[in-house]
Amino acid sequence: MDLPLRLLSVHAHPDDEASKGAGTVARYHDEGVRCVLVCCTGGEAGDILNPAMDRPDVRARMPGLRLQELARSTEIIGYDHVELLGYRDSGMPDTPENDDPRCFAKADFDEAVGRLVEIVRRERPQVIITYPDNQDRYPHPDHLRVHDISVAAFERAGDPDAYPDLGEP
Repeated sequence: MDLPLRLLSVHAHPDDEASKGAGTVARYHDEGVRCVLVCCTGGEAGDILNPAMDRPDVRARMPGLRLQELARSTEIIGYDHVELLGYRDSGMPDTPENDDPRCFAKADFDEAVGRLVEIVRRERPQVIITYPDNQDRYPHPDHLRVHDISVAAFERAGDPDAYPDLGEP
């Protein structure tokens, strides 16, 4: 029995799906592969690069704007499904956002891995795209956490003793 091909991308923030691997995902989507995105945070601490838009009213709407951008981006790229883990953006290293107890970098590791294991077991991807272990050039706490939970979820998703209530390994 041939299984349909599936690809799962795990990213930290809205906009990472566009800047990291969008061309690859678009190609495979065009070839009929089911492409699923897991976005771990809302990107609330993202920078506003356009000075005309760097205003308090825009900053106050940042979470909603990031989700609108994500929806449009994933439509253009060709993602078939998007899963939002809902963690708060941890911000860049050594910023006040790092201290927020809701931020992704401070999230319970096993709980975050379990959430991803459940998605991996449901989607059953043949390929998982995530960040590398060496991120010295861009050590964003959320990108580091994405790597760590992605590797752990990949290893545990096939283990029947790991997260037994989160779907069939």
